Amino acid sequence: MTLGEAFTIRLTKLLQERNISLHKFLKDSCIARSTIVNIMKGNTKCPTLAIIYQVSDGFGISPLEFLDNEVFKREDLEYM
Repeated sequence: MTLGEAFTIRLTKLLQERNISLHKFLKDSCIARSTIVNIMKGNTKCPTLAIIYQVSDGFGISPLEFLDNEVFKREDLEYM
């Protein structure tokens, strides 16, 4: 699994848990839709640390909390 795929799974799960649409989340967080869509479609395989910070801020959690999930198990990721 690529880092982008893991990011997408984590983002989707947080949106579901909080019952928020992607559109509303991006609008409220002031994150460019194209940035997230490129990650979700696989056009961007490795989201930047800046994007992880922006998304984490949008959820009101730290980047460490965002990354503290089974989908980010190092042995399962392709991050190069």
